[in-house]
Amino acid sequence: MQKVLRKRVLRDLKKNFFRYFALGLVIAMGIFLVVTIVGSGETLTKGTEDLAVETNLEDGEFEVFIPLSQNDKNDISEMGIDIEEHFFYDYQRADEDKTTVRIFKLRESIDKVHYIEGKEPVGKNEIVIEKRYAKENDINVGDIFNLAGKDYTVSGIGVTSDYDGPFKKISDTSCNSKNFGPVFITEEAYEEFKESDSARISETYLYAYKLSGSKNDDSLKKYLKDLKINPAGVKEASENFDFELSNLTIFLKREDNPRIFATKNDKVVDIDVGIIAGVVVFILLAYVISVFVVHSIESESSIIGTLYSMGVKKNDLLRHYITLPVVVTFIAGLVGVLVASTGVLAPMIAESSYDYYSIPEFTFHIPMYLWIYSIAVPPILAMIVNVLVIRSKLNRTALSLIRNESKQKGIRKIKLKGMSFVTAFRIRQMLREIRSTLAVVLGMFLSLLVFMMAVNCYNLCNNIAKDYKEDTKFEYMYSLKYPEAEVPSGGEAAYAYTCKKEAMGYNFDVTILGIDKDNPYFDVNPGDSKMDVVVSAALADKFGLDVGDEFVVTDDDKEIKHAFSVKEINDYSTSFYIFMDIDVMREMMGRSDDYYNVLFSDKELDIDPDGVYSVTTREDIVKGSSVFTDLMMPMIYVLTFASTIIFCVVMYLMMKVMIDKSAYNISLIKVFGYKRKEIRKLYLDGNFYIVALGALISLPIAKLIMNKIFPFMVSNVSCGLNVKAPISFFIITYIVILILYFIINSLLVKRLNKFTPAEVLKNRE
Repeated sequence: MQKVLRKRVLRDLKKNFFRYFALGLVIAMGIFLVVTIVGSGETLTKGTEDLAVETNLEDGEFEVFIPLSQNDKNDISEMGIDIEEHFFYDYQRADEDKTTVRIFKLRESIDKVHYIEGKEPVGKNEIVIEKRYAKENDINVGDIFNLAGKDYTVSGIGVTSDYDGPFKKISDTSCNSKNFGPVFITEEAYEEFKESDSARISETYLYAYKLSGSKNDDSLKKYLKDLKINPAGVKEASENFDFELSNLTIFLKREDNPRIFATKNDKVVDIDVGIIAGVVVFILLAYVISVFVVHSIESESSIIGTLYSMGVKKNDLLRHYITLPVVVTFIAGLVGVLVASTGVLAPMIAESSYDYYSIPEFTFHIPMYLWIYSIAVPPILAMIVNVLVIRSKLNRTALSLIRNESKQKGIRKIKLKGMSFVTAFRIRQMLREIRSTLAVVLGMFLSLLVFMMAVNCYNLCNNIAKDYKEDTKFEYMYSLKYPEAEVPSGGEAAYAYTCKKEAMGYNFDVTILGIDKDNPYFDVNPGDSKMDVVVSAALADKFGLDVGDEFVVTDDDKEIKHAFSVKEINDYSTSFYIFMDIDVMREMMGRSDDYYNVLFSDKELDIDPDGVYSVTTREDIVKGSSVFTDLMMPMIYVLTFASTIIFCVVMYLMMKVMIDKSAYNISLIKVFGYKRKEIRKLYLDGNFYIVALGALISLPIAKLIMNKIFPFMVSNVSCGLNVKAPISFFIITYIVILILYFIINSLLVKRLNKFTPAEVLKNRE
C-alpha cells in the first residue's frame, strides 16, 4: 500500500507543482537570506577573534595624568602584567575637510598592526594609515601624506584590534572615518613630531596592558589609583585649581571598550535576530503548506474513506500526507544553504561592516550549526505543524469520509439577518475558509513585522541625522586636561563627569553635565537638587526611563554609585546626559567653586594645546550622524524585499486555495448563468475586506511590537531610540498593501475561467 501511496505523492507534486515550487522557492530564499546574514555575522565574529590573537590584543588600557616612572613600570611587571606605551597626539590636518589623525608610535608587542597592503615603516619618512581613513580619503600605498608640514610616504595600510571600531572618543555614537583615523610612525618620527609642537591637543599618556600572572584588572587599577602626583610638578596652573591627587584618569577593561570587538558585538544581534526570524517565517510557511494538505484531504475525502474501509491505517495516511511537505521543505532548505554557501550575496551583506569597522576582509564560511539549522529546521517544523493540523482531519469514520460529510462548526451557523445576499454570502465564504483567511492575515502580519524592522532601522538613522543637527547648538566643545584660572573669552564653562550604566548586557558611558542655568547651548533648567535631575531624551529612550523613575549610575573611578530621580526629560538626543546645576555638581563631587573641565563655544578658542584632552566640533557630530543611513541601507533593502515577497506569495497561494476549494460551487452557479464579474464579486472581492481590515489592524500592532523588540536589536549602539514615523508613512504603506492585493486579485480572476459546468457532472452522486 505504501508503494501505491508513494506514487500518489508524485502525482500530487506534478498536479500542484507551481504551488509547492512557489513555497519551496520562498523557503529557499528565506534559508538563503538567514544563512547569508547569520553566516556573515559568524564570519566577521570569528575573523575578528582570530585577528585579536594574531595582533596580541590588549586586555585593557589606562590613561594617566603624567607618564609612569621606571619604578612604576617595574612594579607592574613584577605583578605579572605587561604594559606598552600607546602615547598619541591628535592632529588636525590642513586638508580640505580638516580631518583629524591620531598619531601613534608603531606598536611592538601589544595591539600590533595587521597590514592589509604594503609593509611596516622603516624610516622616519614613512607612515602607516588606518584602513577606513585611507579608503574614505582615497589614500593608497606609495602616496605622499602631509603631516604638520612634512611629507611622509605611505608604506602600508593596516588595522589594529584596539580600533576595530574607529571611534574618535569612546563616548561617540558613531565612527566617522572620513574625518578621523589612527596613523602609525616610527619612534624617531614620533619624537620629531613631538618636538615640532604642532599638535592641537596635549600628548595623551595611554598604556595598553596584558594580564599574564595571578593579578587581574582590579589589582592593576588599585595600584594605579594609589599613585599620587604633585600638582607643583605638573604644568603651572592657577592657584585655586584643584588637581586630582590620583595619577589615573581613565581605566578601561577590554569588555568596556567600545572600540574593541565592535564588529563582533554588532553581529551578535544580527545572528540572534536572523535565527529567530527564520524560525518564525518557517512556521508560517509550514502552516500555509498545512492548508494545502487539508484542502487535499477534503477534496479526496471519499478516496480516504475507501482506503480506510480497505484496512489502511490512519498513521499510514498521516505519513503519506506529510511526506510531500517534509520533502519539499527539506529540498528547499538544502538548496537555500547550498546557494548561500557560494557567498553570492555575502559581500553585499558584509559590505556595511567593511565600510564602517576597521577590519580586514575575511573569507565567508558557514558554521556547521547553520547547515543543520537549514536542512533540519524547515522539515521538522513542517512535520510538527502538519501533524497537528492533519490529525484531526483524519479522525473520522470511513462512512463519513466516503459520503464527504462536512461537519458544521458553530462559527458557520451564525445568523446573518438584515444583510444583502452578496454581503451575507461573502461573510459565510470567509467563515468557511477561516483557515486560509487566518493564513492570509498571519502572513500579512509577519511580513509587516519584518518590514517594520527595516522601517525602524531607517527611521533611527534618519532621526539621528536630523536630531543631532538640530540639538547641537555649540560649534566647539573642549575637554580640558587642566583649565585656565579664568574662563577664556567666548567660552561657556561646564563640568562633565563620566559614569557607567548597564543596559542589556552592555556598559555605556553616561555623562553628568554641570551647567549654568543660562547656558546658551542647552535649553535646560537643571534646578538645585542633587537627586532630582533632568536627563536627555537619548538617555531616557536607551534605558527606558520616565519622569519620576529612579536610576543608578556607577562611578568606576571612585567605586561608588550615584542615585537620581528623573525630574524632567529634555529633548536632547546626541548624548547620554544627566544635567545638573554646575555649583550643585561641584559640591556633590567635592570640587572648588570655580572648577570646570569643559568649554562650549560658538567659535574656535585660543587655548594652550597642552591643556586640552580633545576637541569636538559641531561638524564632527553632524557628519558622524549621517554615516548610519549609508551603512544600514543594504539591510533595509533586503528586509523590505523579503517582506514583500513573503506577503505576495502567501496572499496569492491562500486566495488561490480559497478559489480552488470553491471550484464545485463556482461551476454550479455558472450553470445558473452567473457571469465572471458576478462570480468575482461573490468569491474574490470579499477578500478585499479581509486584507483591508487585516492591514489596518496589523500595521499599528506590527509597529508597536517591533518598537518593543528593536531595543534588543540595537542593544550595543550608544544612541537614543527615536524610531518615530510620520503618519503619512502608514498611509502610504496601507495604500501599497491594497495595490498589491488588487494586482494579485487580477491574476486570480483568470482562474475563474478554468471552472466549467462540467465540474458539477464530475462530482455528481
